[in-house]
This record gives sequence, C-alpha cells and structure tokens, in this order.
Amino acid sequence: MYQTGVKSVFLNEYIEEEVYVSQPPSFENHKNPTHVYKLKKALYGLKQAPRQCYVILTNFLLDKKFEREQVHKPFFIKKSSYDILLM
Repeated sequence: MYQTGVKSVFLNEYIEEEVYVSQPPSFENHKNPTHVYKLKKALYGLKQAPRQCYVILTNFLLDKKFEREQVHKPFFIKKSSYDILLM
C-alpha cells in the first residue's frame, strides 16, 4: 500500500479558474497595499484544489486502463489475470 501527503499534492496542481488572493499579513507590498495576487497553482485550503487534484488523478488512472467503479464513483479498479488493484 502506498500513500502520499495531501498538502504536497495540492501545492503542485495548476488551477483552471482565475483565483486572486489578498496580500498575506507579513508579505505586504507597502508601495502597492491594494494589489492582489493571481494564483498559478493551487494552495492547500483553496476550494478549487481538491477538485483539480481529483480531475488530474482521474484522467491519469483512466489513461492507465483503470475502470471507474459503477456504484462508488471515487473508486477505480484495474484487473489482470491474477491481481486486482483498487484505488
């Protein structure tokens, strides 16, 4: 069984929507205090992060010949002659 950290996965995912955040308290630009930042990648805690991570994971697993379980959609199955892999 393998696992990965959720926080590290979210930090490496690109987001499709335009998302802007205000300046964090200790990183304020005093010359431009009203400016906001446009995010290029997802942040942990961002509402779009889990959805984008799931879309990328789903596409990857389907490309690798996994089948989506019919009753429980988040589960993926790959069968061979001797093994069954559940994700």
